[in-house]
Amino acid sequence: MIRTVLEWPPILSALVFVAAVVLLTLASYALMRAFAGRYDDAERKELAGSVIFRVSALHGLILALVFAQEIANLNEADATAAQEAVLVADTFFDLERYHAQETLELRRALAHYVVRVVEAEWPSLGRDQSLDMQAWDHWEEAYHGALDLAPATPRQEHLQAIILDNIRAISGLRMIRENDARRGTQPLFLVAALIGIVLTAASYFTYQPRRLNLGLIAIFAGYTGLVVYVIVAFSNPFHAPGMVEPVGFERLLEGEIGDMVDPGA
Repeated sequence: MIRTVLEWPPILSALVFVAAVVLLTLASYALMRAFAGRYDDAERKELAGSVIFRVSALHGLILALVFAQEIANLNEADATAAQEAVLVADTFFDLERYHAQETLELRRALAHYVVRVVEAEWPSLGRDQSLDMQAWDHWEEAYHGALDLAPATPRQEHLQAIILDNIRAISGLRMIRENDARRGTQPLFLVAALIGIVLTAASYFTYQPRRLNLGLIAIFAGYTGLVVYVIVAFSNPFHAPGMVEPVGFERLLEGEIGDMVDPGA
């Protein structure tokens, strides 16, 4: 259900999250007043205020910690993508240094790999949390071609070893990208967040349901819902609104690597 909502436009899905949390909060408040009675004396208000302060503090701390972790994961995914793009560029130009004519098809396979990553794999990671199989095919072509190289000089032997290491490293970074896309939000966080919202809202039962009070509770709930939405949305770094852009790969296509791509490929 949550994944389906996240597939909607960001503004619409954010409004759904906010509306759901506001309704949950007001319902918790109303149920607590119906269950515990409509007390509004100073003693109970003081006790309820103490509970509200402690629960909301813990609730805010949990949200802040998870939010910080998702931002760190987003930055890590960005760094992984940049590192992969660097390795692709190094491999491409090392193949050219090895022997420009002999490695022409291997370099073209890497160029087509970059195109598939930008045009197909990034959307696939955001939509299906999976890598593009045709990009794997281009990687396989480059890898097997590098294995079949027959070095004739110490320089070529050294370059072949570097090329093979880089291509294998690209494979590992691809798997990390897929893991990042499939990581998702921890269910225990969602449970803790929802319980925190319910307990905080229920603690307001000593306050009369006047328009101002309900409005303030709704403001708290709306902002909390927005924060929860951003955390859940950032759990997949290849989907809006917190999407990591394939900037490194796009820049590769602006130079010699882009010139290697067949127009009809």
